[in-house]
Amino acid sequence: MNVSINKPPSSLSVIERLEKEREEQQEKLASGRRINSAADDPAGLQISERLTSQINGNAQLSVNTQDQINTNNVQSGQLSSISESLQRANVLSIQSGSPLSDNDAIQGELDQLTEQINTIAGEVLGDSNFISGLDASDPAATQATLETAFETINQTATDLGAESNALDSQVSTYETTRVNLSESRSRIQDTDVAKTSAEAQQTNVLLQSAIIAKKDEDSRKGLLINQIV
Repeated sequence: MNVSINKPPSSLSVIERLEKEREEQQEKLASGRRINSAADDPAGLQISERLTSQINGNAQLSVNTQDQINTNNVQSGQLSSISESLQRANVLSIQSGSPLSDNDAIQGELDQLTEQINTIAGEVLGDSNFISGLDASDPAATQATLETAFETINQTATDLGAESNALDSQVSTYETTRVNLSESRSRIQDTDVAKTSAEAQQTNVLLQSAIIAKKDEDSRKGLLINQIV
């Protein structure tokens, strides 16, 4: 009778396969990701990478837009500063019409306000000569100049506020899109913990059964050899 004792037990390949499955399941549970390499799901990985690119793109667009909103807020503060200085200049121009006023002192303050306003206007409006001709000896002309300046500042502030509101809406859109894309990627990429845990338990049971079967097979092989000897 011919007996082959070198042939690999059939249970060995089953054990190796189950051990590999268990390792993959443990990796998915540990990482929280269903796709850890292209071998797990080539098509799913491509979709996941494309979604990641879109998520990152929307995140950066949101940051860029928020940066512009922050810049607008700074400019809005500068416009408010100019408006306050214009208000002060308007009070001084009215005061200069009083026979009891010290117009030299008023003119000195008007000159200081003009310098302050033009310095800020150079930054926010790009016009370092935004206002001029504030004259304590000519209240009517000064007030006319101030009125024109008020109109410009108010219109600029209104436009800036409208732009910031539109940008706020854009940020909301980018963030909503990013969240939706992240959820889509999660459904493709993330591990279904309950399902994978159940599969891992089943694999462990099958692996233990295969190991027991291999031990039984090894025992029978040893017994057969002893009988032959």
